[in-house]
Amino acid sequence: MPLHSLRVVIPILVSALLTTACGTEATGECQGTHLGATVKWPIDGEMSRWNRDGYSRNGVRGTWIDLSYDPKGAAGLVRFGVDIRLVDGAVVGGSPVTVALSNEDAQRLVPAADSLVVDWLVNVATRSTTGFPETTGVPVGGSVTFDAVNEDFAAGRYVYHYRDGSELTCTFNVPSPEHAAGFLGGDYEDDDDDDD
Repeated sequence: MPLHSLRVVIPILVSALLTTACGTEATGECQGTHLGATVKWPIDGEMSRWNRDGYSRNGVRGTWIDLSYDPKGAAGLVRFGVDIRLVDGAVVGGSPVTVALSNEDAQRLVPAADSLVVDWLVNVATRSTTGFPETTGVPVGGSVTFDAVNEDFAAGRYVYHYRDGSELTCTFNVPSPEHAAGFLGGDYEDDDDDDD
């Protein structure tokens, strides 16, 4: 190969390797109907994370998918999302896995017993309170479907069904910290404060 060709090829190869090593940030969105309005809320790519076995979240160790979306102030919402705890060592490959979410005492959503999902913790806030907004309440039910869960990323969607007949579908594709943008070569430090 001529020398001038190497000068062109080498920078392209280095760039490609660095891009692959850095990976991407989380992608996804929530779309559907919320309080009678059509919505399309993007995922917060920096706040949404896939944390594998043994990660501690609010003092509870496990395997977590933390998802946060930007509701753009709709209905006074400043944050919308969920923290999902899976069974340790969770893996989904090949066929998708769906877990039903049921409304418990009108207070929270609970995943089906003995499923891939251990806890479903809402991450919703209005300007004045936390938890589901009074105007919508807790969804009457829903489900979460995992298309893939492995050491590199977690991907799927969850669906909320509301009492007024509206439905909201939130998609996610979240890389592990080792594959997220900005974490070259797996050099990652947990910057979460577990005392929150």
